Amino acid sequence: MYKNRVVLIVIFFGISLFVFRYCTVVGSSCIETVSSCCLYPLLRIQQLVVEPISRWFSSSVSLQKLEKSLDDLRVERDALFAENIALKAMRYYAEETRELSDFNKRYLLHRGHTAQVLARHFSPNNQFFLVDAGSVNGIKKDMVALYGNAIVGRVAHVYSWYCKVSLITDADCKVASVCLSSEALPCSPKRSAKDGGKDGPKKGATGIHEGINDLSHTVMRYVSHLQSVALSDDVLSSGEGMVFPHGFALGKVIAADKGELFYTITVRPALDFQTLRYCTLIAKEDV
Repeated sequence: MYKNRVVLIVIFFGISLFVFRYCTVVGSSCIETVSSCCLYPLLRIQQLVVEPISRWFSSSVSLQKLEKSLDDLRVERDALFAENIALKAMRYYAEETRELSDFNKRYLLHRGHTAQVLARHFSPNNQFFLVDAGSVNGIKKDMVALYGNAIVGRVAHVYSWYCKVSLITDADCKVASVCLSSEALPCSPKRSAKDGGKDGPKKGATGIHEGINDLSHTVMRYVSHLQSVALSDDVLSSGEGMVFPHGFALGKVIAADKGELFYTITVRPALDFQTLRYCTLIAKEDV
């Protein structure tokens, strides 16, 4: 390689010396001719080699700029896509929880915490929800889970980031309740002066609402046969006890058989627990 370079250098100097001596002899006109002959190959080389290489470098730089612009557009698109998804999720969440929000405002449940249902468990042994609110959110055991004007259940166990809500359909969940027909309400148009005059509103039949680990129905026990119970009566929480507040729906009576001492009452739950997605967790004293 080194020898080849030396040879080329020697040839170049030889040609230069010959051109110089020749140009000295023949004069200036010959110098122009020789110069043109030497310049032409350089121009052709520039046209055939240098200019394509320059264009290639220029196009390469432009391509890099385009690729960078494309990357920037992709990043911007991904950011806009993420923002769009976040806005859709916020809108969906707002629509999903609007009913709970309106209910919380109506009943002034300022301390209630709206939580999403993470998992559902329905078996012949127990029935519960796992919701995404725990001790870090101020959730405590025996807080009540509500949806609208109906009771979902009570908080049975609290963990750091979630809690377990025992449903009213669970056999271990018992709620002091009252069986109330529309005629028993003070504002009912069916009420007469005879029914609700001096004695005030007609009282409903009281008992204990219990789950039987069945989503389709629950029962109401210890309702005296001396009291009045009819089909389609509303079953509400009476507020007695340490956990559940009064005046929230549990379900409707779908069967009532009078026994010697107590009724055998079957109740259809007010909520569809298989499709429920959110609930409000609150302490009884805050309702």
